[in-house]
Amino acid sequence: MMIKFFRHIRKQLLSESKFSKYIIYALGEIILVVVGILIALGVSNWNENRKERYRAHSVLEHLSNEIRQDSVYFNNVYQAEKNIYLRGAEVLFNEHVKDEITEEYDSIIGMSFRLACFTPGIKALKNAYGELTASNLLTHIKSEDLKKNLKAYYGQIDFLNSYSDQSQPLSNDLIMELAQYYEIIPESKETLKELSDFSGAIENYFTAKYDLQAFRKNKSLNPKLYDMIDIHKDRLGGLDILRQLSVKIQDDIKLELKTD
Repeated sequence: MMIKFFRHIRKQLLSESKFSKYIIYALGEIILVVVGILIALGVSNWNENRKERYRAHSVLEHLSNEIRQDSVYFNNVYQAEKNIYLRGAEVLFNEHVKDEITEEYDSIIGMSFRLACFTPGIKALKNAYGELTASNLLTHIKSEDLKKNLKAYYGQIDFLNSYSDQSQPLSNDLIMELAQYYEIIPESKETLKELSDFSGAIENYFTAKYDLQAFRKNKSLNPKLYDMIDIHKDRLGGLDILRQLSVKIQDDIKLELKTD
């Protein structure tokens, strides 16, 4: 209908030889067409951005669930690192610096020989965050705090893994060195094949003998045990940062999902 209307006006202007008015009209018509195209593109872009933002919110909900699962895992790792592995390293260090030379020991010292140098793995679910970054959906998230905290959170996980890799040689060397000062004695040959070299997981199926005098006399162990304590404390500090960031991220996600 509109096309016929414009065509009629053009014919009328040309028939009346009003060329200048025709040019002005033609320019006006072109401007109207351009404006119409721009409006259509704007509406299309708005719809596309709305779809992408909706998709980003959907991925954020999955990310929230993943971080919630990570939080449970990291809390378990934190408690094990603090109450088992760090404690074991501190027990051995304190036992090593004792002046009194004695062969007396208890089960805590025995477990410490086998557990002081172990560090639990740092694992995390990264499916949702990977989708956010790979699909450029982060650009559709309004909260700058959320984007900053997400970057810090996953960066901290990478840092902890890198730190664990760097400290692993020291841990492995100390494990082998400490193994010289105790001997695991299985109750039967059948349980021998079930034993891992330094595991305390099946404590009821073996006894152990410890050479605490030789252990204390090896003064080179002192700085290594102290370094092992530092490794555990550094990891605990990193895990604590992760726990704090996870709380902030969950709060940020809740606020982000409430925005249009």
